[in-house]
Amino acid sequence: MLQAIDFHVHPLPMLPDQLLLDEMRASGLEKCVLLAMDVDHKMLEEPGVRSWMASRLFEAGSWNLYELEYAKLLLQLGRTPNERMASLVKAHPDLFVGVGSVNPAKGLRYVEEGLEEIRELGLVGVKLLPTLQLFDPDERREELTAIFDFCSKHGLILVLHTGCDPGPWEHPALSACARPGRYGPLVSAYPDVPVVLAHAGSYSIRRPGIWLDEALELCRRNDHVWLDLAAVTYLAVEEKFAKRIRELVGFDRVLFGSDWPTVYRTAVRDALERLLASRALSDQEKEAVARENARELLKAVL
Repeated sequence: MLQAIDFHVHPLPMLPDQLLLDEMRASGLEKCVLLAMDVDHKMLEEPGVRSWMASRLFEAGSWNLYELEYAKLLLQLGRTPNERMASLVKAHPDLFVGVGSVNPAKGLRYVEEGLEEIRELGLVGVKLLPTLQLFDPDERREELTAIFDFCSKHGLILVLHTGCDPGPWEHPALSACARPGRYGPLVSAYPDVPVVLAHAGSYSIRRPGIWLDEALELCRRNDHVWLDLAAVTYLAVEEKFAKRIRELVGFDRVLFGSDWPTVYRTAVRDALERLLASRALSDQEKEAVARENARELLKAVL
């Protein structure tokens, strides 16, 4: 099987390091990109945030307030500190590449301190999750501008979650903050900052490919924008999606990602085998997505 680069792996703190290593090596990966998640379940205890989420859920037709408690649990389990990325990269620099995370919802000073930590730890990028970090891009323009400025100054990649998310964030009303189109002006203003649209704007159990068109348009207008296939491998398998990607932007800025271990009962190898078995892609496109595109993108930061 083709040796690949997995651009989207979550080394959750609950996972033993050896389990992570075993999974990556069993998949025959050349490298994998580890993503931190600066999320905080205590934000859901703030009356304003809790009220906003409850009202969005009601509008979406959900009256189950346990979803808010489930959201808190997801954030507790998902929080993955920058220090964990740095530790894993230091121990296995041949295999791991680390991307840090900082939460814009916590204010400018917090962001500035978090960015400095990412730089000092030697991480190669910044991960943002508008859904799980509970921020609206219009309300956090100052913090987002500081993040883009920092990435530009220090040559870092920016990985932006786009699409819905598990739990209550499966409701599009709660994930509209992660629509790719909402970041268009900011992305275009920084042509020297490589931006990876995680999940290609497409993750949604209810509506697969939900905001793919917005992601493709952002990619078409900006040659420094990339798409990853984490949890949405079907984009490279189903002809209707693959054809749309090929016609609008091609596959030379599309990256393989497994989203391991967050996709239920799916190993890295499963996601990779599905990509390589696709009848919708040529052999050249498969090799580009599985490895060559990521090699090109990582050249600037490794």
